[in-house]
Amino acid sequence: MQIVKREMKPGIVVLELTGPLQMGVECKQLELAFDELLKEHQKRVVLDLTHLTRLDSGGLGRVVECFSRLKMAGGSLCLAGANERVEGVLELTHANKFLKAYPTVADAAASFSNPPQASAR
Repeated sequence: MQIVKREMKPGIVVLELTGPLQMGVECKQLELAFDELLKEHQKRVVLDLTHLTRLDSGGLGRVVECFSRLKMAGGSLCLAGANERVEGVLELTHANKFLKAYPTVADAAASFSNPPQASAR
């Protein structure tokens, strides 16, 4: 699997995944990419799944783990461009209940409407 990191807008990072995301080396690659993002204090991340060819239970588990780590750090993770097969995995496992998925990276980035702030309420 190949991971390309790019900044979509200030404060929003896109990780474009190409190839399979399955148990083993690919999961470790994703973990290391998220380690780097957290070190850089990146809190708004879009996983671009447009070119993802396969997602197994290990890969999904790693995505969920990354989501949890980011959320615990005060951040947010969105998915974009999932094909029918990947969407099916998300639905079957009910991961779509908490992992927000959008048709495009632009839609996902727009979901981060404003920079994270402390609530005045």
